[in-house]
Amino acid sequence: MLNDHSKGLADHRRQVIYDLLARGFRLLQPPKPSSFATPPSSLLLLRTHAIGDVLLTTPVIRALKQAWPQTRLSMLVGHKSRPVLEGNPYLDEILSFPESWWFQHRFDKIWTLTRRLRRYPKDGLILFHASPLLHLWGCWLKAPLRVGFDSQGSGFSLTHKVPLSTGSRRYLGDINLDLVRILGLPAGSPELDLFLQADELKSAQRLLPDKTAGPRLVGIAPGGGQNPLEQISVKQWPPEHYVKLLIRLSRLFPLIFVLLGDRHDTAIEAIAAQVAGHGVQTLNLRGRTTLRELAAVIQQLDLLITNDSSPLHLAVALKTPVVSLFGPTAAWALCPSGPRRLALQSPAACSPCYPFGRFPGCPAPNCMAAISVEAVTEAAASLLSQP
Repeated sequence: MLNDHSKGLADHRRQVIYDLLARGFRLLQPPKPSSFATPPSSLLLLRTHAIGDVLLTTPVIRALKQAWPQTRLSMLVGHKSRPVLEGNPYLDEILSFPESWWFQHRFDKIWTLTRRLRRYPKDGLILFHASPLLHLWGCWLKAPLRVGFDSQGSGFSLTHKVPLSTGSRRYLGDINLDLVRILGLPAGSPELDLFLQADELKSAQRLLPDKTAGPRLVGIAPGGGQNPLEQISVKQWPPEHYVKLLIRLSRLFPLIFVLLGDRHDTAIEAIAAQVAGHGVQTLNLRGRTTLRELAAVIQQLDLLITNDSSPLHLAVALKTPVVSLFGPTAAWALCPSGPRRLALQSPAACSPCYPFGRFPGCPAPNCMAAISVEAVTEAAASLLSQP
């Protein structure tokens, strides 16, 4: 990690470079219209990386379609995130690509995709990023208006710059709606959208015990922090804490714990093994569901307990009661307030070290372990005690 002095110098140099590039763009580009005189015929939206990040764009998709119902809305995402947009009635088309192309430097593939998108009809681009590289890519895509986030001058190539500040302590779903507000449109609610089909819900019901009688179902999602951009295991609450939590909650309520995750979430097996001799009932669904089946399972739960990860955003979208745990990231940015949502921020003095964006790294990642088992037990019990 950089010390504060080195970071300050790096930020200053970056600001100078951005300012010079901004001047160059003003000289090279003809003046652009401040907004659309009439509703555009088509817009292309771009959001790469994490599944939760894509779900957090759905309020913008809905607001744009409600304001401009005749405008064709298309969205480009990574293959892994595509399922959470499927069935969304506010989108006309979903485009996707393997995001590994960026990180494996598959410039031939990126160039082929760029050529395809340059020919794609669009009056404007909505970029859910503050990255100057992705903004420049937007220039190559030949859109007359480019709306995106600006962080310390990073939006020099945009026609509409939305300042991205972490000081306001706002939910990211609402921050994204600033991309709508800058166009002079009503933003609407920051609620997330996820549209499941009847057959997906039936498939989930077949995986789960009958809810009409017997113990309630509590989902446990101990993984997270994995996306095509980075692997951040420090966002995970320690497995031994989850073991103690399950034992304590099973003594307070008749519960079946549904263990959720993909093949990367190996901690699930250790948790299941360690609670087996304590009278704790578990159902291990690790690696047994697609992303949309996982969402359908979460919709059937009485409660979900999760780290900051995609299951949290699925639960928010589906209005499933949730207890979410935050260490390096900020609860206020990623979990909207609500009577059936409890977000626990680590009591560590350094938490959160980044509300959203790129993880800065940490030499002593102890913030998640500082969230006590007692605090999570109390939060879960309070939601389970509600009628």
